[in-house]
Parts: sequence; C-alpha cells; structure tokens
Amino acid sequence: MKRDRLVALCFLIAILAVPSVTLVMRMSGEKDNQQTTEEQQAILNGNGSMQDGSKGSEDGEEAADVMVDAPPAQDVTAEKKGWFLQLQDDIKDFTDDLFTRKELIEFNTGLTCMLSGNSYIENTQVLVGKEDYLFYKTEMDGRPIDDYMGINHFSEDELAVMAQNLVANRDYFAQRGIRLVIMGLPNKESVYSEYMPDTVYRIRQDTRADQVAEYLWANTDLEYIYPKKELMEAKDDYQVYYKTDTHWNQIGTFIGMQAMFERMYGYSVTPDTVDFRVDMTDYAGDLATIAGLTDKYNVDSVYVLKSESVDPKQCHDDDVLVVGDSFSGFVSTEAKAYYDEVTWKYTTDFTIDMVDEYQPDIIIWECTERYIERFRDVSLKDKVEPNL
Repeated sequence: MKRDRLVALCFLIAILAVPSVTLVMRMSGEKDNQQTTEEQQAILNGNGSMQDGSKGSEDGEEAADVMVDAPPAQDVTAEKKGWFLQLQDDIKDFTDDLFTRKELIEFNTGLTCMLSGNSYIENTQVLVGKEDYLFYKTEMDGRPIDDYMGINHFSEDELAVMAQNLVANRDYFAQRGIRLVIMGLPNKESVYSEYMPDTVYRIRQDTRADQVAEYLWANTDLEYIYPKKELMEAKDDYQVYYKTDTHWNQIGTFIGMQAMFERMYGYSVTPDTVDFRVDMTDYAGDLATIAGLTDKYNVDSVYVLKSESVDPKQCHDDDVLVVGDSFSGFVSTEAKAYYDEVTWKYTTDFTIDMVDEYQPDIIIWECTERYIERFRDVSLKDKVEPNL
C-alpha cells in the first residue's frame, strides 16, 4: 500500500512539475527554446521551411515556413476576439511553452519508433514510410494523405470554375504585357508512392492534381506545367524529393523548371548537362524536425545548382515574379540562373500592386497539390489585400 502511494505521489509531482516550471519561466521571461543548428537553418531557409513558421520574401530573398503555409497572425485585440477565443489562445501559448516540451515529444516519438521496429511513430503530422522515407499526414495544412488516397477529387463544376479563374488571370496579365505561366506540383506521396506504408490504401490511382492537369490541358490553352511525369521518369536516376522533408530538392526543381522551359520555349535539357554542388550529406528535413528525430533521420543530401553550368541558350533577358507556396522557393532560386531579375512572393502575401512595383515580364504562379484548390479560390488579379 505504501509503495502504491509513493508511486502515485511521484506521478503527481511529475505531472505538476512541468506546468509549474513553465509558469515560473514565463513569469521570469525565460523560454525553453531550442533551435536547429545554423547550418540546418540555412538549408531550411533556402528550402522554404523555417522552424518557427516565419516567412519573408522581400526582393526575392529565400523565405520559409514550417510547411504550414498559413498567413501571418494578425494583431487582434482581446476585446475583439472575445474572452473564450482569448482563453484558447492563452492555453495554446502556455502549452507551446511547456518546460521540456521538445524533449518529451522526442522521447515519446523515439520510444514508439523503437518499439515498432522503426515502422511507426506517435506523431499527428508525420508518417513513417519504407527505407527512411517520411511523409506528411497533416489535416491542418492541406490533406496530403487524402490526395494520395484519391478521395478528394474535384467535381466537373469545380474544375470548370478553376479553369475560368486561371484563364481570366492569364488574359488580365496578357493585357498588361505579362506572360502568366502556371505550375502545379505533385505531392511527394504521389511521386514516391512505392515508399508509402502498405496500410494506406489508395481508392484511386489518379490524384486531384492529376485530375486538374488533365482537365486544363484538355479544355484550355493555358501554359499549365505539371511535371509529375518528368519527375517519375527521373527518380530512378536522381533523388528529386527529400526523404525527410515534404519538399522537392534542387534536382527535382531543375526537372520541373525544364518541363516549364519545354512548354515555354520548346527547348529543355536533362540534369546530367549541369552541375550540382553537394552542401550536406546528413540533412534532416522538416518532417524529421517535426517528429523530433533529427538525429535518427539525418540521411538526406542537399544539392545546389551551379548557375555557371547552365546552358546559355536557356537564359533570357526577362524579369520574373514567382508567386507560390514554399515549393516555389527553389523555383525562384534556380530561376535566377536563367533570368535577369527574379522576385519571390508567397501567394498569401502577394498583392496586385506588386506588379507595378516589380514590373515583371513573366509571372510564374506555383501551387503544390495539397493547396491546389487555390487555383480555384484565389485570383491574383483581384488580390488587393494581403493574406486573403
């Protein structure tokens, strides 16, 4: 009986200790923040995947998110929010700052990974695949698993509205002398489906991004780029997405850019015609970071296109504005090797007055599959206010 009481007392102390220490630290202004190394942070910046979710894209500098491509928080007073919403925010802030929160998450994740023989981790956002592949299973930042399973296809009416919106945007920018090129990108789960767990069953083999591409190609004359076929063909010879990250790498980006050049100019080249520098061979991407397993999943190589190795025939005297989500970060980086001036803006941050500010000859509007409904719901030509 005494032993049971002692165990219960220790358990109670452990439960109360974490929030108590957290409260003391908050009152003293201290936080238990832990950051990635400077080297990994630099890679995350270039990849569009910063740890803290912040974003910046001024004058084409590499920006970032933590995969959550949400607009920045707005300054809303507690009175406007109401007491209940304010209480929710306060509780969230408190739990985000819990003492040793990062270590506890990492311990739980590592324990479930070990007990399952590296086939499962206890995480709401990360799914363990085969051969060290990690996949994104969030339901708060798009629904990539639904995309993969093929259970969220668009209706014919939705596709028609999407086509009308994109054509209207193309025509608007054409009247201003600007060429609009639209790039839809497949999720990693679609390209590397062979590494997905067998427990995730596909209802349909074609995804909604496949569906959008086929519809737009068949029913419009848009310059719509969807390089899934090219990525699938290249992946046997090249790594085109990171194993431990949601994003494509710079080799995958190069292949996507060449698909765009083929459509725009009728001329493309293969990755073996250029040189890539290897900056890291032990990179752990955003999924590994979210799961708290950067030490276990530091297995990726980071490639950087050497701009001096590109084919001069593919260089053009144009200014380019790249608008998109985090995948477009590498698009803007590589585009600098081919165009005079390149500026990168997130879709959520873009406003139509930026067209006057940057005066681009070409706008590349990119959207990855998990956000593909933006092509239906967002109109660049009508985006007057940011974060719509």
